[in-house]
Amino acid sequence: MEPSELTPAEFDGVRTNRYRPRLPWARIGFVVMLAALIAGAYFWRQKVRADELRSRIEALHAERVAPVLDELQATRAELEAKALGAKSGAANRLVEAQVRLSALHEEKVVYLRVRAPELASEEALRTAIETEQEDAIGSCLGLELTRLSALSEVLEVLTSKWLARIHETNDMQRLSVREEQLARAIERELPALQERVPVDYFLLLLVQGKSRLRDPVDVFLWDLEQDKLVLRSRTENRGRLITVRSQIGPEVDPAKAAGDPIVTADCSIAAHIKAQLGEPTMDLATRD
Repeated sequence: MEPSELTPAEFDGVRTNRYRPRLPWARIGFVVMLAALIAGAYFWRQKVRADELRSRIEALHAERVAPVLDELQATRAELEAKALGAKSGAANRLVEAQVRLSALHEEKVVYLRVRAPELASEEALRTAIETEQEDAIGSCLGLELTRLSALSEVLEVLTSKWLARIHETNDMQRLSVREEQLARAIERELPALQERVPVDYFLLLLVQGKSRLRDPVDVFLWDLEQDKLVLRSRTENRGRLITVRSQIGPEVDPAKAAGDPIVTADCSIAAHIKAQLGEPTMDLATRD
């Protein structure tokens, strides 16, 4: 009888490495889940606090700043519309002055000087407003004039664009800094903006050509409270002026005026406006 063939034994159980202990996966999973819940709760709470602070910042802006910005924007839009409506000129549609110059000294007068081609479109007008250069009209008139572009000169921290950026972060420290910046701007800068409105009068000089040195200039003056055009006339540079009655307010340096043809032209134009508004002046032609 032949001996039976031997076969190797097979292991039917679960293989384990006796030298490496088993990891407690259930416990690890629980810890990870708990950490995720804690982190989620923290970030949720952080967002809730950030939302509360954002709401406070928005409420402060809406209460104190937004009404002033809205009035400034509405006033500028109104004056731009009046300027665009004056593009046809004033030569054949004169309006006798219905206000005296002396009545303007205590009023807020916004001023714009543009050339007729710059009234071809709203975009061209706005470009002209932003690039307008200083002149001597206000000084020659003895009035403190506010440029129309000043109605749009707002510190960035007070703008809606700045306000929108508070939604870019949930960091409480950054939002607290933003709140402090807004509060400080309201205290220091907002009063100056509030003083710009409401505007009492709008003075527009429309140059019918390239230069007020040699081209006609149309003069428009609106009483904004009554929404009424109180002066419309045409003038041109006629040379030097001598003021009979002493000016009220800022004055032009005579030496500077005598040597600067632009200042001379501005004072000549101002002399016409003064005469129209009831202040006597002598407008003398410049010698060649």
